[in-house]
Amino acid sequence: MGKNTHKLRSEAASRLEQYAHSNRQEAVSPSPPSPSVSPPLPVAPEKAQTDPPSAPTSADLMSAILQCQTSLTSTFTSKIEELKIDLSLIKQDMQNIRERTGALEERVGGVEDRTANLPQQLNEVKLQLQTVMDRIDDLENRQRRSNIRVLGLPERAEGAQPEPFAEKWLTELLGQDVFSSQFVVERAHRVPLRPLPPGAPPRKKRSSYMGVKRKLRDLGLEYAMLYPAKLKVMEGGRAHFFERPEQALEWLEQRPHNPQSPQREQLGGGYRVGGMMLGCIYYVLCFLSLSPFFHFPW
Repeated sequence: MGKNTHKLRSEAASRLEQYAHSNRQEAVSPSPPSPSVSPPLPVAPEKAQTDPPSAPTSADLMSAILQCQTSLTSTFTSKIEELKIDLSLIKQDMQNIRERTGALEERVGGVEDRTANLPQQLNEVKLQLQTVMDRIDDLENRQRRSNIRVLGLPERAEGAQPEPFAEKWLTELLGQDVFSSQFVVERAHRVPLRPLPPGAPPRKKRSSYMGVKRKLRDLGLEYAMLYPAKLKVMEGGRAHFFERPEQALEWLEQRPHNPQSPQREQLGGGYRVGGMMLGCIYYVLCFLSLSPFFHFPW
């Protein structure tokens, strides 16, 4: 805007100078004769050349100033109209930006409202997932509780159909009343080991407990052999585990003597036989599930 104003002022000054110069030339040169007006008196050439040029009058200056003002006004008007058009376009663009910003703020607010409860929901999902994982682990453990292992079963005694053989053998060994009507052996198989010949003796480590087990039977204590060669003795509702027969003998020597109850003395041999039967059943139920030689679930 400053450059245009300076330019307009320069143009106005040049026009004023040209106008004043033309007025001076008109004042010096004689005007042509008019047919309706009488010719002026003759002027001597020597006098016309020697007269100095006359200065512009105030009317001439005012006319030049008015002309310059009119030119500046028209120029400013055109420029102002252009500025108005540009400002209207900028205003329209700003309105569009304002509308888009408002829509964006609404979307961001909606996203913040929807995600405000996400941390709490995530914690709840974690707790539910942990609960589900615990239940799955419990179900897997319960399924595995139905698996038993059988020790000492002769090789190839099950034949080509181990499942029916296992059902029949268990019902005959433990009795039909022990199992429900829905008892089914789904799968039975041998542990993938090289079969031993018939009548082969047990391993030496397991057979080393024979003397300890004889003393336990004489004392009426319940015991069981765990895989591979671990002795478990039950006394007073507590379980004692021994890795070697020497540990079991030492425990028996340190164990206080418990006299027989009057009821046991009255029952005599029948009580001993019944205890032995219960011990055998308990031995089968507890240690079949821990044997690696035979495995079948129900």
